[in-house]
Amino acid sequence: MKRLAVAIIHGIGSEKEFYSVEFKHRVVEEYVKGDPNNRLEDDLLFHEIYWGDLVKDDHGELLEQLDYKKELTYKDLRNIFVDFIRIGMSYAKSDESGLYDAIHERIKSSMKKFASHRNVDQDDTPLVIMAHSFGSVIMSDYISHLQNNDSGLSNFEGFKTLAGIISFASPLSIYSAQSGDFEKPINKVGSQLEEGLKDRAKWLNFYDKDDVIAYPLKNANEAYNQMVDEDLEINVGSAATSWNPACHTGYWEDKDFIKPVAKYFAEVRAPHDFWKL
Repeated sequence: MKRLAVAIIHGIGSEKEFYSVEFKHRVVEEYVKGDPNNRLEDDLLFHEIYWGDLVKDDHGELLEQLDYKKELTYKDLRNIFVDFIRIGMSYAKSDESGLYDAIHERIKSSMKKFASHRNVDQDDTPLVIMAHSFGSVIMSDYISHLQNNDSGLSNFEGFKTLAGIISFASPLSIYSAQSGDFEKPINKVGSQLEEGLKDRAKWLNFYDKDDVIAYPLKNANEAYNQMVDEDLEINVGSAATSWNPACHTGYWEDKDFIKPVAKYFAEVRAPHDFWKL
């Protein structure tokens, strides 16, 4: 049987490599548990897109320098805001640091590696994108250029088999207010996606109301309203973070997020002639 490919990209929060390993295990466990007689772990292929190493990790030193009186509170939360400000300012085509091009090149090479997986058919394997935080901005920008230009890449690497988008903790609504690349949403349905799957492709946007970086997306403008299927408010984080902005990094471990994600994967892979070899 064909597999469903899932590419995951992180956002701000100083993520380390292999940040999604435990998350993938939790999603697969939930997915199989929903129908153990008909679902297998191998139904889902995950791949992690990591770009955190491209950002110089000096925010800790900066905070220590600024907090010379040693009186500032919410250090972890301040790290998130510093990350957001620094990366947001650096991620621009005109930025001399080269971060913009470096991140896009990392996505390209990472997707090329994913496409080489023995269970990926570069012509028709369906692909779902999961984008956390600023990662949703990056992927929107990257995919937009591919959907509007002939990239010369395979269907899979060029996101032409896109079968849905899951954005979470996303600030994309803020960027959509700008004219240019973010004003119109990317298409959640790839141009070469099999006909039997096109009606199943969805854009689900998850946010916690206490997460000050995350926003609903459907009301950004009419184009986003049409393209995004649902804004889903959930409560994520631990007892110490679920009620405040520090919940921004809590989506990865929370069942309120994991369960609907696994449910969506199951809906995409529901029995259909498409999946027969």
